[in-house]
This record gives sequence, C-alpha cells and structure tokens, in this order.
Amino acid sequence: MKKLSVIFFVLVGFIFHAQAQGAVCPDPNTSALQWGIVLPPWHLDPFSENAPQGEPGTVFVRAYILVAGIGRGVVCTYRNSLGPYSIGWLVGVKIPPNTDMYWRNNLAGFDCTESIETCVFYTAEGASPTLLLKDD
Repeated sequence: MKKLSVIFFVLVGFIFHAQAQGAVCPDPNTSALQWGIVLPPWHLDPFSENAPQGEPGTVFVRAYILVAGIGRGVVCTYRNSLGPYSIGWLVGVKIPPNTDMYWRNNLAGFDCTESIETCVFYTAEGASPTLLLKDD
C-alpha cells in the first residue's frame, strides 16, 4: 500500500509539473504576424500604438511579464516602419528568479530586451493568473 501511495504522489507531481511550459513571443518574421495576423492565445494589446502590419523587417523590441493589477500576463512589443505595436497573452506566468540574467525587475513586472529566443517565460495554462504569486 505504501508503494502505491508513493507512485500516486509521483504521478500527481509529474502532472502538475508538466503543466508549466516554456514559451516565447511569436517571431514577427516566421509566425502569422508576418501577415499582420495575431493568432490565439495572443491578442492585440488594447494600449498598442499601432496594429501589426505584416511588414518585412519588423523587429522584436521586448517582452514584459505583468505582475501588477488584477492578473498576470505577457506583452510582446515589436517595431516596424510605422512604429511600435504590442500583443498580449493573459495567462499565469512564473516570476523569473533573481538569478535570471535576461529578465529585469521593474515597477510593474519583469522586462526582457534581449532576443526572442532568450526571453523565455513559463506559463501555467489552466491556472488562474493570480495564483502564481511566487517562484517555486
């Protein structure tokens, strides 16, 4: 019986651990953004200065993990000839540890201005964004 309970707890731990997954912002040159289309689960940020234009030469500017307000999410900002635009994803996101060299803590969240590949964030889909308050 003890062996069965150990196996059960290992399986439950694996299931909850597997829900957290690494993600990055969509690449503006290889995703639907190259045609000016924002696909789910992403959406156009309501505070974005511009809409995606699907323009060659669009560059990634930064990723931002939001931690203030009513929930958490990620905002990705890009720039093209018209100026910057942002897309967002309201999802639970783990707060980066203090030892992460790419994410910088600032007033309302964490900022990464490196490349898309290095601005990795960890989501917990299915979890409420307000439940992930501390880094494990």
